[in-house]
Amino acid sequence: MSKRAKILIWSAFGAYIALMLWLLFGQRWNLGGSENYSQRLMENLNLVPFRTIGEYMRVLLSGQTHLRSHAMINLAGNVVMFVPLGFFLPLVAKSCRTYWKHLLWVLLILLCIEVLQLVTLLGSCDVDDFLLNIPGTAIGYGLFSLFIRNKMDKYS
Repeated sequence: MSKRAKILIWSAFGAYIALMLWLLFGQRWNLGGSENYSQRLMENLNLVPFRTIGEYMRVLLSGQTHLRSHAMINLAGNVVMFVPLGFFLPLVAKSCRTYWKHLLWVLLILLCIEVLQLVTLLGSCDVDDFLLNIPGTAIGYGLFSLFIRNKMDKYS
């Protein structure tokens, strides 16, 4: 791979990481708040699989049109926003080019994000976010495999 291509890939990956940090943590930054930390911690935690997904699905199927866009953005957004991670990870790290190693790294990254959201109270620690992010990274890895992998294997 040419030096120019590597710079372009790393620049795009860096921009994606910066955007993700802002979306996941930065836009929620709030230094104020008089609530008890442990109370806020429990409000920002969901360990019941499919609870949040089920709530959003009920909204989508109900007549609550004013809430549908929020539900759709949350469900689709949790998938779509992680497609680039699945695509970029094997591009920037050779060790992530096999499916199982890629999956292991993705699970570790997603777990770190959820724990950081819980500890910092910047966002919510939701098992359903984790469950929705995984298909997004799988789609990204699939796109990498379809369009890039064979070309990289030839030149590396």
